[in-house]
Amino acid sequence: MLALSPGVVQGCIDLLGITSRQPLSFLEVVRSFRDIGNVDASIVVETCQALNWLNADEAGIAKLTDNGRRLMQQKAYELRLRQALLDFVEVVQPPWAQNATFGRARVVQFAGNAVGQILVEADLVASTADHVVSFWDELAARARGRRDTRLTDIGRRGERLTLEHEEKRTGRRPRWAAIESNADGYDVLSIVDQKDSRTLSIEVKASTMKGGPTFHLTRNEWETAQERDLHLFHLWHLPSNERTRFAVVLTEEIEKHVPKDTGDGEWLEVEIPFDSFDDLFSQLE
Repeated sequence: MLALSPGVVQGCIDLLGITSRQPLSFLEVVRSFRDIGNVDASIVVETCQALNWLNADEAGIAKLTDNGRRLMQQKAYELRLRQALLDFVEVVQPPWAQNATFGRARVVQFAGNAVGQILVEADLVASTADHVVSFWDELAARARGRRDTRLTDIGRRGERLTLEHEEKRTGRRPRWAAIESNADGYDVLSIVDQKDSRTLSIEVKASTMKGGPTFHLTRNEWETAQERDLHLFHLWHLPSNERTRFAVVLTEEIEKHVPKDTGDGEWLEVEIPFDSFDDLFSQLE
């Protein structure tokens, strides 16, 4: 399988720069350069072709593809590493990439040393900056073989709003648990209030639908809500060109709308209308 490392990525970037400045065939590249950076030139050429950063024109000259130009348009080294990872996952579909759907902690754990070093150098391991969160959501989307991250973006918007709300309410920055793992069954870990530091877990649901917004509750999320001593649901209604509506819902209120297992059947997910908690919503500026 094609392998990626910081050295290979840098070698590819160097080769893209060389071939954009002078006409060379792939054979001429291998004959002219024993190594590119600290990597064997043949490996660099193979990687650039496999990841669709370079191809040969009718005369056999290496030319940057649209993907190659997009990579080189990233001015900062960290951004080039991130784009290289996204392209690698889309083309190669390495087994470790499937862990992205469970959160970045799983990727860091299973990606291996070489990719792990790319993640570190690309500043993707600890930060929760918007552009970092967007990277991880895009990586998960590509791992699933799709680019549409619209629903994920809406969910992240709600989570960010909850982070802001909780920091204002408690005076402490809560932990964004959903970024690290989606297996916990909650999205944000806060505290009860400024005088009570007991942990409070929060499941966040968001919708931009103007009429009849709903949210989906998984069995894992519900079982987590039942198991934890202090747990809340935050509902964010975010219709465009209208005021944001926000509700804090107790587990006991959610329970009224959760189905029961009967016979040999077992429910896995339930769709619940926001309007079921209409009296709990308030409008925000």
